[in-house]
Order: sequence, then structure tokens, then C-alpha cells
Amino acid sequence: MSPGARGIDRSMRLRRRAEFLAVQQTGTKIHGRAFLALVVPTGSPQGRLGVTVTRRVGNAVTRNRIKRLVREWMRQNGWVPAGCDVVLVAKDAAARIRTLAEMGDELHRIRARIPC
Repeated sequence: MSPGARGIDRSMRLRRRAEFLAVQQTGTKIHGRAFLALVVPTGSPQGRLGVTVTRRVGNAVTRNRIKRLVREWMRQNGWVPAGCDVVLVAKDAAARIRTLAEMGDELHRIRARIPC
């Protein structure tokens, strides 16, 4: 069974603040309209993802909706490339995305530019 088919487990996520900070301080920036991706090559056989949505983007309902849409798109369309840790930081434009298809267009463009 592929990783996307079974869902998102702990080994696929950045979970601790120190992991997020390590990627944010040393990562390569990839800008999109609604997201900023910070990427660090790790050499591990599996990629990991962290999603950050600050209070500047919207209220709690909006922030949680953005995170749910990102996780669902990643679950359906595959994960970050093997050997990379990726932190997605939502920009203000992410709050205006309403559907999974709109989110997918943006995330597909970013994922295609990840160098790992």
C-alpha cells in the first residue's frame, strides 16, 4: 500500500519546534502565490512535511481549513520527495482558497520545483 493511500503517519510529519526551526533557518525558499516552501535535503528515504499558518492569515477556522486542505491534497497526490524536509508557510492568499482543486494547483507547482 502506498503512503498516500493509508493516510499520514508520524514519520511523514515534522512534529517538534526544533525540526521546524532547523528547516526554516537553513532551508531553500520556493515562493508560490499562496505558500512559501522551505526545503532542506536530508538524504533519508522518506520526505517529511510541516505546515505553518500564522494568525496573520485568518481566524482559527480559516487556519485549520488551510491545514486540512494541504494534508488532504498531500494524502491524495503523494508526499514530498524522498530525502527532503519541507515546511509550507501559508501566505495571506491561502485564506482565499476555497476548494481542494485550487489548493492542488498551487501545491503542484511548488512540489514540481522542489529540488530533491
